[in-house]
Amino acid sequence: MADRKKALLISYIYPPAGGGGSPRLVRWTRAAAQAGFKPIVLTVKEVYERGKDQSLLAQVQSLARIERTESLDPKRMAFLFQTALRRKKNVPSEKVREPEPSPTNSSAGRLWRLIQLLRNWLMVPDDLIGWMPFALCSAWKIIRREKPSLLITSSSPHSVQLIGLVLKKISGLPWLADFRDHWAGHPYYAFPTRLHRRFNAWLEKAVLENADLVTFAYGLKTASRAYPRLQSKFRELSNGFCEQDFQNVQPLPLSGFNLLFLGALYGAHSPQNFFKALQQLREQHPELSSELKVWMVGQFLPFDIALAKELGLSEMVNFKPFLPHSQVFSWMLAADVLVLILQSNLQSSVVVPGKVFEYIRAPKWILGLIPEGETAEILRAAGGALIVPGNQPEQIQAAILELHRRWKQGEKPVRDMSYVMSKEENCLNQQMQNLLASLLEKKIPS
Repeated sequence: MADRKKALLISYIYPPAGGGGSPRLVRWTRAAAQAGFKPIVLTVKEVYERGKDQSLLAQVQSLARIERTESLDPKRMAFLFQTALRRKKNVPSEKVREPEPSPTNSSAGRLWRLIQLLRNWLMVPDDLIGWMPFALCSAWKIIRREKPSLLITSSSPHSVQLIGLVLKKISGLPWLADFRDHWAGHPYYAFPTRLHRRFNAWLEKAVLENADLVTFAYGLKTASRAYPRLQSKFRELSNGFCEQDFQNVQPLPLSGFNLLFLGALYGAHSPQNFFKALQQLREQHPELSSELKVWMVGQFLPFDIALAKELGLSEMVNFKPFLPHSQVFSWMLAADVLVLILQSNLQSSVVVPGKVFEYIRAPKWILGLIPEGETAEILRAAGGALIVPGNQPEQIQAAILELHRRWKQGEKPVRDMSYVMSKEENCLNQQMQNLLASLLEKKIPS
């Protein structure tokens, strides 16, 4: 029997790391295996993450050989430091957590901002560049030993794409560069100087020019406008959902009218106006506030938790910690409304959070506190969503009241299931397999 072809997949983020990026890496691993490849995954050793998800790792352990390397990046260093501290103090590992940003007027907050400033100025393209020498050394050994047929790199962090660029130059392997997020044109990252932005754009262009195929989780039009000469090799490969995740799920026993936010809020993605709308609703409609419950499940900054308390929402708004991916569906199917929050500006119009596709699969109303753009287009195409600007508390309050009226009357959302199922994992996996087949033959369809 002939040896299976091998595919080398390189990503800093990989299960058991939780969060939005890991499910996409699981899909790439599955797609490579289903396309007849033996996946070899190169990733970093354990780093400091706010959430870990062993259920995602269990999905790929039998499909791929996973090699983990050392690194000199801040996350790895923080993990090693905290591990040593835990052993010294005999603190259980589950009690050790990544330090949260402190309030900006505290000494710790000022130190945090200084560290962030130094990272942005000195570490290009990102603060995980310290993994690059270790990954390159291990990847080259794998290439010489295993002779893979193709190379896949997935970012962010975008230093991973520089690893792919070097390996492409020295090995000549067919290379697919997968972008889960944009790089030089990232809507939320503020480069410290124009020189930093230009240098990142130069690195990005080198990657895009040398990759044989480039996939984007979102923002294909933006990338094509920025690099029209290269758009023939660009493909949009959206995130999606797994139908099996919704089967045989027992919803949690929630009572009343329940709004659910799943995921993480960071940077400019703030629940401030959502909370202000809830405060107004509590004051103006006390009869509704008694049956309204808001569940914030995931990763949140101390500022957001303190804000809810400051606005008098402690009894209405409940914060729950990060959950493994396999456990979120019991929450999703128990809620009455799924809440999506994006920063209300032009830059956010090109962003599509991965959870959007699981939201549209769930038979629940969706409240999108988002700007017009790609995510709004997806929600409208799927149906069953109310979309309002996330910076308008009055409109948010009105939308919640309307959704409550529909809930009271037993009105269910209507989805365009043909559109929804086009985002199902099996359909996306077939797209991935087709891309890998064309990459192997170096026949990139236009």
